[in-house]
Amino acid sequence: MFGLKSMKGRLIGVVAMVLVLFFCCPNTRATDPGTRKSYEDQEKRSCIKAVDGYAYLSDKMTLSEIRSAAFADAKRKALEMAKAYIASKTKMANFSVQYDVVWSESEGSVSVLEQKDYGIEDNARYHVWIKAEVEYSLAPKGKARYEDIRQENAPLTVKVWTSKKVYKEGENVKIYLQGNRDFYARVVDITSSGEIIQLLPNDIRKKSRFEGGKVYCIPGEGDLFDLRVTPPYGKDRIVVYACERPLGRVRTKPIGKGLRVYQGNERILGAQTRGITVTPHSEDYQSGVEFYETTCTVRTVPR
Repeated sequence: MFGLKSMKGRLIGVVAMVLVLFFCCPNTRATDPGTRKSYEDQEKRSCIKAVDGYAYLSDKMTLSEIRSAAFADAKRKALEMAKAYIASKTKMANFSVQYDVVWSESEGSVSVLEQKDYGIEDNARYHVWIKAEVEYSLAPKGKARYEDIRQENAPLTVKVWTSKKVYKEGENVKIYLQGNRDFYARVVDITSSGEIIQLLPNDIRKKSRFEGGKVYCIPGEGDLFDLRVTPPYGKDRIVVYACERPLGRVRTKPIGKGLRVYQGNERILGAQTRGITVTPHSEDYQSGVEFYETTCTVRTVPR
């Protein structure tokens, strides 16, 4: 645990660094600490679309079946439009040679984040609306290079890493963050005891927008805390939620030194973070947003 042990009525174990401040690392790959040592442990790519679905009335179907058909139509459109959107965003001439974009063709791969049921319109068809998340993955081909997905015109990619994977008691952990283009992000530490501490944005570094290509450090410029390893030991997961547009709002509680704690579970946090405004025009294949979620796991041990 990174000095985040709960203490009733006090700061959640965060050690203040009032005099010593860490500054953002320079925008250079040659001196990025740990860049080649530990990338993310998991990643989840997706496209969020807002679409309308329709099903025409039929004497051969019940109203419930027609409604289900309208939602199925919306999910099918979401999948098709997500494919077109990601293709339009991937402009690197060499990218398709190096990577395959892999989609699940199953309707079940489309997660409905929000929905509206408009019912029967014009006595002819059933109308529904959904905001859907469609997941996809990148499969490297041949001698694909990591640098290919770090280019500005590749799909949104945000890397999070630490200089090593195992830290001993008393050591300070530094987290590094870099995106291939401008992005909005929320960075949280899910501690070994299950607490969810929001590291960025915080009450000191309030901006949630980050510049593409620049390496950010946590703790960084202006932060009043460090991330020092304390008991209980175990695994901390650094989770980054990133998107092309501002993320959905979540309720957090201040715990001092600029940090905040999220008082819910990880599943709800992920759902609320995806509360992004998406253009609601079903025929606009250019509307939508890319969403990227990545995790870096760090293990803490006694000295």
